[in-house]
Amino acid sequence: MQYFINSKDGSLQAAQNCGDKKPFFTFMSTAEFHKCKEQLPYYKELLHCLGSIRYCKAEVFKNCIIGTLRLPQKSEQRSPQLSFSFYLTGQSLLFVEDVGDLKLLVEKRISMFQELNSPAQLLLQFMEQMIEDDVLYLSHIESETEKMEENIGSGGSTDFFPLLTKRRQKLSELNAYYEQLTDIGELFQSRACSPFANDTQDWDKFTHRVERLQNHVKLLRENMLQLRELYQSMQDARQNKIMGILTIVTTFFPASYFNYGMVWNELCLYAGAEVAIRLSVGDYCFSYYRNRRNHLLQKEKILLIFPT
Repeated sequence: MQYFINSKDGSLQAAQNCGDKKPFFTFMSTAEFHKCKEQLPYYKELLHCLGSIRYCKAEVFKNCIIGTLRLPQKSEQRSPQLSFSFYLTGQSLLFVEDVGDLKLLVEKRISMFQELNSPAQLLLQFMEQMIEDDVLYLSHIESETEKMEENIGSGGSTDFFPLLTKRRQKLSELNAYYEQLTDIGELFQSRACSPFANDTQDWDKFTHRVERLQNHVKLLRENMLQLRELYQSMQDARQNKIMGILTIVTTFFPASYFNYGMVWNELCLYAGAEVAIRLSVGDYCFSYYRNRRNHLLQKEKILLIFPT
């Protein structure tokens, strides 16, 4: 699909064929790119980027900028929401993506791209759309973390650590993502990119916005770490309390009476001290009365053999 600029308002308009006019913006699949790759001087570098898109980056060449963008999911999933490569010149912008999600996203938000003066400005507006709702997502993670903190007082849920680990992994992914976007924003402000991007102030605003998001992520990661330490300390205190009770119990009832052996500590850990004590005392009473009964039976047998 090809797009050109409307000279009246600077908006994008789709066209199946721009004729002799060079398209302002184009996105295509890898197969379509192979058919016209000879027209691009640095097509080999772009093909190399398409091989494995693992992060966001941008590289400056003589007459173009080549890079990749990888948009993470706004959920606990690790697979990317979008991943594609771009090829930017002073006259046009090319996106290469195979899944088709990028095409749907552009068609959905095409009305948001307004007052475009250069292909670099279109790339900037697209990247701004990529982080548009990130504040809401980070606020959601923050509220969920507060709920986890409130539940710690009641012992926490059984899936506390798995859930905490997933969220810490997502925050680590977002932290790397924002750091990479910051590097791209700083690159477009450099002198090397001046032939392609003259709106350095807009790129500076974008960079500062991404840095604020990254600072928010770092704060959430610190809260997660403190939350894990708090949960661990409360678990340790609970285990110490249980062991203290067991120490008192075993002072009056030796462990040999309980017939539990090494299972004693596991029983206390998973069933709790109260259940373990009840079972142990019950077992002691049963053993006592069983031994008492056996003693009486033995005494009766002796009387039968040697009557008085």
